[in-house]
Amino acid sequence: MMQARKMWAALAEQRRSHLRLIVSTVEARAAKRLKAKDEEIERVRGMNWALEERLRSLYMEAQMWRDVAQSHEAAASVLRADLQRVLDAQAVRGGAGGDGDGQDDAESCCWGENQVPVCAEEEAEVGTPATTGVGRCKGCGEGAAVVLLLPCRHLCVCAPCAASAQACPSCGCAKNGSVCVNFS
Repeated sequence: MMQARKMWAALAEQRRSHLRLIVSTVEARAAKRLKAKDEEIERVRGMNWALEERLRSLYMEAQMWRDVAQSHEAAASVLRADLQRVLDAQAVRGGAGGDGDGQDDAESCCWGENQVPVCAEEEAEVGTPATTGVGRCKGCGEGAAVVLLLPCRHLCVCAPCAASAQACPSCGCAKNGSVCVNFS
């Protein structure tokens, strides 16, 4: 009987040790899987954070572009109103004058605000276009002013100076084109 008891006790101990081995193996595999899942969760959190940051920056950029578009719409509205005012004034002048000689086409876009005043001595020194035909170049002071700068429509530079000019020397308006005037 003692022998049977010892055998049953050894079998029970063997079973317990076998169960402990199975449990530790299962725990090790579960821990390994949990660690892999935790790493995946951290990686997904990092990606989520990066995507949220990108979304915030895109939202701010979209807001900036929306503000720029609204500003451009406001500027376009002001320009449209100015254009309409000018067209209305032109219609009134054209209707009142009746001759429609296009006299306003020869005016500068500066409307006198940015024009440099010419003193009587300089005017006598340079000569008026009516007496001499052409004034001197305001760029170099040597050549004849034969180039009309656009959009300000000042006839104030010679051909070499017009090629290198970025702005009108008379009013400072940015040059976006030029026309060579033939006085003959």
